[in-house]
Amino acid sequence: MNNFRKYKVQKGETIEIIAAKIGIPAVELRAYHNRYCELSDLVELGLPIKWAEYILLPSLETVENTKLSENSPKKVKLGDNNNLRLLTENGFKQEYGTIILYKQNNQLINKVHFISQIEFLKKYNDFSIVKYQINQVYINNKEPEMVIEQLADKTSKILYPIVMSMNKNGEIHEILNIEEIQKRWKILKPSILEYYKGGEIITKLLSSFERSIQSASRLKRNLAEHPFYTIYFAPIYQNYSPDLSFTNNDSELETFQSIDEFQSVTSKILVRRKGIVRSKVNFDENLQLQNKLHSDTSQNTEINLQKEEFQIGKLEEKIHNNMDFQYKLNHTNNSIFSIVGFINTRKNSKTISTIEFETYEREKKEEKKEAQIRISKEIDWNAEIINEKMITKRGFWDRFWGN
Repeated sequence: MNNFRKYKVQKGETIEIIAAKIGIPAVELRAYHNRYCELSDLVELGLPIKWAEYILLPSLETVENTKLSENSPKKVKLGDNNNLRLLTENGFKQEYGTIILYKQNNQLINKVHFISQIEFLKKYNDFSIVKYQINQVYINNKEPEMVIEQLADKTSKILYPIVMSMNKNGEIHEILNIEEIQKRWKILKPSILEYYKGGEIITKLLSSFERSIQSASRLKRNLAEHPFYTIYFAPIYQNYSPDLSFTNNDSELETFQSIDEFQSVTSKILVRRKGIVRSKVNFDENLQLQNKLHSDTSQNTEINLQKEEFQIGKLEEKIHNNMDFQYKLNHTNNSIFSIVGFINTRKNSKTISTIEFETYEREKKEEKKEAQIRISKEIDWNAEIINEKMITKRGFWDRFWGN
């Protein structure tokens, strides 16, 4: 069982404000909290904390070890021909907390968060067989409430777990348990139809789901529309050039990937993945201007992905889509520890939709050593809860998650 130090959140505080009080970098404090906290308590940078009552604090030992490691960064070592490969053993499991923000013109439309598990069942030639499971999904920090949201939640319970083969580059190769998924649907379909009677929208959604699981290839195509699958199962495990970079311009999506020469202060391998999709359709209603723009695209504006810095909610004139992600990999086996980044997509001449994505590996429950010294003189590190004199009784969710 973990015995965390906790900071009692005050009204209007952000993670940056709390980090400054404690004496820990905001990015590190947030990453630690999001890794260990309950799903409903995930926090974001730059926004007042509304839902989390407490922020979980790393032990002083962890902080001090991080500071010491800053003076001795380790070089990243790749395999033969500079290849980066996943080195997991059979039965290896990881659990992730994921936040997905859906925006239009930088205005938040929906926030989705969930906990998921991935298990590496076995190796087969150049493929890894994995089982993936998504648990309860929360929309705008609540369980699904609308009928359509509830229906999507019920059908997801039919879909999971999914068993897949993953190629050596990290991409989904094939769905392996489609017959089992179809069987679950066949059993549950009558009760779902009985519960959600009538309605054109409901009928269309159920028909769409049924079509999506008609074959393994069709389901694989449908998963490509889900942000988690396209981002987590991206082809980051490549043969990199001597300067630790990889470029792919063969398809519609032009990508550039690079690996930092040194591990991070927390011994993570850092992989940056950026990409663009050039516009094929011009959304301007003025046909003459549209033709001019179309003519101009033949000149193919040069974009250096290595140097280009994309911004959330912004797209160059002739770009339909751009993305920017940083992957942190565990140095022991190159498995994914965290992913943070965004995708911008041009919907029309006036609208840019954005998906902001974060996923963090959640820590396996282990006994933690108690802190013995203080970082800040203003903080009582001997108290279990910071900013609160009385220790509150453990609630249901504390017991549920084992905290």
